[in-house]
Amino acid sequence: MCASNASMKMHTEKSSRSYFANLDSTRFLGFFHVFLAHCFFTTNAKISDSAEFHFVSVSLKAGFLGLDYFFVLSAFLLTWLALEEWKKTGTFHPGLFLIRRGIRLWPLYFLLLFVVYGGHALLENQLSLESLPPLKVFLLFISNLYIVEYGQNFLFLLVFFWSIAVEEQFYLFWAFVLRFLKKHLVRICLLMMLSSLVFRAVYLNSNDHLAFHTMSMLGNFGTGALAATLAFRSSKFRGLFENMSRLNALLFYLLLLLLLIYYFDWFNAGWPVVIEKQVFSLFFAVFILEQSFSKRPLIPMGSFPQLSYLGQLSLGLYCYHGLVLTLLVPSMKRWGLAETPFQVFVLNPTLIFLLTLLLAVGSYEVMEKKIHALRRYFYPAKKP
Repeated sequence: MCASNASMKMHTEKSSRSYFANLDSTRFLGFFHVFLAHCFFTTNAKISDSAEFHFVSVSLKAGFLGLDYFFVLSAFLLTWLALEEWKKTGTFHPGLFLIRRGIRLWPLYFLLLFVVYGGHALLENQLSLESLPPLKVFLLFISNLYIVEYGQNFLFLLVFFWSIAVEEQFYLFWAFVLRFLKKHLVRICLLMMLSSLVFRAVYLNSNDHLAFHTMSMLGNFGTGALAATLAFRSSKFRGLFENMSRLNALLFYLLLLLLLIYYFDWFNAGWPVVIEKQVFSLFFAVFILEQSFSKRPLIPMGSFPQLSYLGQLSLGLYCYHGLVLTLLVPSMKRWGLAETPFQVFVLNPTLIFLLTLLLAVGSYEVMEKKIHALRRYFYPAKKP
């Protein structure tokens, strides 16, 4: 059932759930791509007009591809583990699945909501805070749809939660599919990919629909789930990646790098915009499969323990960098810390990252890791 290679290790716990050792590090790379899209800012007109700032403020704005990667990776892992659950227990438990996902995402999500809305209630008479969406938008995990309808002109930190809303919507849908439509997974995944392409074609001229609507992301999830389904069910398909030559892997990585470098030249209008998420989803899926199953991955990401640890912090890094940016950027501008090239390109990104890292490590070690450990109580027993 599982490929026996160094890229995929098995837990020695009673559940013996698969653990893909190389994938934790890639979570950090996904976050860092998002981070680079947000951490450069200036109040100096000369710097803002420079070629260097144009590169970091425009070319790196493809940071949302990091979120596309997270969606593909999430669908891959959840589908693989669900298929394992079917194999070991003879069924799939949607309720336990949703509880496990809630334990993973909700503590930090609701903590930050409490801080924002609690702080707003206490300080609204003393501070002029930006207008906030109704709290129910976040409690119901529909903030991405709110942005599509009303825009994103509210507290910057909360805008980041759109991707968590998309994930939660997918979890509900996928829990139903995994429980009742397992035999049709391949068809459903292909339908998700096709539906996303059609949606993007229909809303080609609506940036908010393309960037935030769940249907626009559906191809990401479909691609990741399809990769997991084919790899789990077909040893021949897995073998394509187990025995992938280093030359083919090198060519693949170079092509992916080329797509990233020329992203804004090749995917800037018309039908390339329609297909760009699907194109990158397929590349991300191949990357995940190569890292997961190759006997000799070109760059075994699991061999970097520091990156693996940072990958475990990816949710905290993502959320807290939104908090740091929201609080720190206006102050940096007032303090004159966005005036020189050193401040813009070195000092400010470094300070923002280090403060984000400090918050993420503290949150993870003090709160999140302990809460995440509770997931072990919500896995089904093996069938006798």
